[in-house]
Amino acid sequence: MAFYYSVLVVAIVAASVNHCSALTEEQKETLREKLKANAVACGSELGVDSEQLKKWHQERTHDESNKCVIACMFKKSGLIDDQGLYSESTTLEKIKPYLSEAKKDEVNASIKACNSVNEQSVGDGSAGCDRALLLYACFLQQKELLGISLDFVL
Repeated sequence: MAFYYSVLVVAIVAASVNHCSALTEEQKETLREKLKANAVACGSELGVDSEQLKKWHQERTHDESNKCVIACMFKKSGLIDDQGLYSESTTLEKIKPYLSEAKKDEVNASIKACNSVNEQSVGDGSAGCDRALLLYACFLQQKELLGISLDFVL
C-alpha cells in the first residue's frame, strides 16, 4: 500500500511537505484515504495486483513498467488532465491548504518549473503515461532541490 501513497503524494505535496503548515493527524488520514481510493481504483483498472505495487514501492521503481499506474493516479487527482497534460493550476490548488505563507512563493515556483513537461514530446498522447513519468521525475528533482522529505506519509 505504501507505493500508492508515495506516487500520488509526490504529486500533491512534494513541493510543499517541509514548507507546509502543520498537518493534523486527521488531515493526514484524510489524505491517505483519498490516495488509497485512487490507488485501488487504478490498480483495478490496469490489472496490477497489490504484490506488484508493493514490489515497485520497495524497490523505488518509477519507470516504464509502472508509468501508466502513475498516470492513472495523477489523472484521478487532476494533476494530469484528460489530454495527458500536467495541470499546474490544479496542483497549486491541491497543495494550497497545506502551504505556509512564508514558503508559498518558493513552492509555487517549484510547481511551475514542472510545467516544462508539457513541452516535451511523448509517444502516447492523451494516455499520459509518458508524461506522468516525466512529471514524476520533475517532482523528484524539485523535491531534492528544496530538500523536502516525504517521510510523513510513509
